[in-house]
Amino acid sequence: MNGKVPLSASIFVQDYLLPAAIGVGIHLEKGQRFALHNLRHGLSNWLVNKANVEPKAVQGILRHSRIQTTLDLYAQEDGDETHAAQGQFLEALGIPSEMIQ
Repeated sequence: MNGKVPLSASIFVQDYLLPAAIGVGIHLEKGQRFALHNLRHGLSNWLVNKANVEPKAVQGILRHSRIQTTLDLYAQEDGDETHAAQGQFLEALGIPSEMIQ
C-alpha cells in the first residue's frame, strides 16, 4: 500500500462529481441530493433513450434480474421524438414550444 487513504464516496461526490455536474450545466434545486446513483440513472437513461442501446443490454450492465425493472426505471419517454411531438402539440395550441422547459 502506498500510504494514501482512498476518498470516501461522499467526499468524492461533494468535492469532484457535484462541481463537475454543475460545471456542465446540471441544474439542482436547493436541497436536491446528488450522489453516485445519479450517474447510474443518467447513464442508463441515456443508453436506452439517446444511444438506442437495446434495453436487454442495459439490463445486463445494470445487473437487473428482470427486464421489466430496467424498462420501468430507465426507458422513460424523454427522447427526441417525444420532445418533437410535444413541441408540435404546443404549436398547434398556439404556445411557442421554446417557452416550455
